[in-house]
Amino acid sequence: MANEKINLRKARELGAPDVTELIATVPYLRRLLSKRQVAQLQRVIDAEFLNPVYVKEFKKAIEASVIGRGGNLVAYDPKKKRRAYRILDKRIKVSERDAFVRLDHKKMLTADALTPRTNNPDEADYLLRVRNILNTKGVWLRLRRPFDTRRRDPTVWEFWFSLGIKGDLIETKDAMIDRDELLDVTMLGAGYYRSVLTGPVQTKLKRAADRINVFYENTWDKHQELARNRREQPIAAFAADFIGGGNLPNQSIWNFPRKYQEKYRDALISGDVIKAQTCMLVTLCLIEQNARLLADYLSRTIDGAEQALAVFQVVEKIVEAFEIVACITGVGLGYNFAKTAGKKLAKRRATQSARKESLIDRLATIETKKRQRDPTALMTDAELAEVRALLQPNSNTLGTMKAGHSSGHGRGFHSYP
Repeated sequence: MANEKINLRKARELGAPDVTELIATVPYLRRLLSKRQVAQLQRVIDAEFLNPVYVKEFKKAIEASVIGRGGNLVAYDPKKKRRAYRILDKRIKVSERDAFVRLDHKKMLTADALTPRTNNPDEADYLLRVRNILNTKGVWLRLRRPFDTRRRDPTVWEFWFSLGIKGDLIETKDAMIDRDELLDVTMLGAGYYRSVLTGPVQTKLKRAADRINVFYENTWDKHQELARNRREQPIAAFAADFIGGGNLPNQSIWNFPRKYQEKYRDALISGDVIKAQTCMLVTLCLIEQNARLLADYLSRTIDGAEQALAVFQVVEKIVEAFEIVACITGVGLGYNFAKTAGKKLAKRRATQSARKESLIDRLATIETKKRQRDPTALMTDAELAEVRALLQPNSNTLGTMKAGHSSGHGRGFHSYP
């Protein structure tokens, strides 16, 4: 204890800074350190000043204790040698580990540092992992002298914080760590990107968004094709609509789907997965409704049953995508939405199946009539290769070989017995 006071006084005389004054330069740091930790940091600073002095005095004393030399042999005065080593024993015993102090990170974190900012369940899971990492590795205060290529000034010191005793740097100007400073840590920021920004929920929603975009583009292109055909052939289109009772929907029906597409894209960027999920479900419902309008219109036009059937198959895929999107988060909105809409989805599927069967029957009828008019019209090359005989129109026993016909050798069936 006496030596510590002597060392402290000598360090002050040599110009060693007071660690309490250094701690005061970092806001809120003093409340995190105990008296023992403050004394530990002070010893590290004092050792930088005193230990070189003691080593220098030891070298002088040990040189003065030499009483004779002979080749590689050196003879020392025992008393003077012991006195020299007593000088060396005055050194402050510190190690590299003494420059590190573990702090109570719970007192350093701001109130919202580990609070999720979005409703993405992946974020809540990851922040729980961050809390466990902090409990395991801890936040450490590290004391060091700034690096200077010219000369390291022993009177200048600085504090910095790290995740773990020799981990990544935590950039903060005070002893408080907010959410942004926490995620700026290299390891934690990279983990947030992998687990949240490109995590399971965001990945599924982005894939669902791509799938919805395909549905939108395909149905929209079909609508554009129908509108273009009506412009190029107005008379034929009017006749087909008049006979079938069809009416092509106005292109304004795509305003709402386009609006909700923009909404779920913005929600995905901001991390609001519930809003993104809701807007996706609404968009799917609107695209499905538009596809049904186009399918109904096609089924009323001449030879439009086949195209209507293709559109209804798209509607079936939209309904499947609706169920997938509704259950992406597993619980909460997705579960409740899927549960309450279950009967409605079943009814839609039943209606689609009935319409699909009706269209298939109509197509079969059309194909049958075409084959009756021309049996070879709709045959494939393989079917034609297998044909051995075709039904021919009724004729007499000799065909058309009558007198005066063809080569003129026929006499007609009345000439024969």
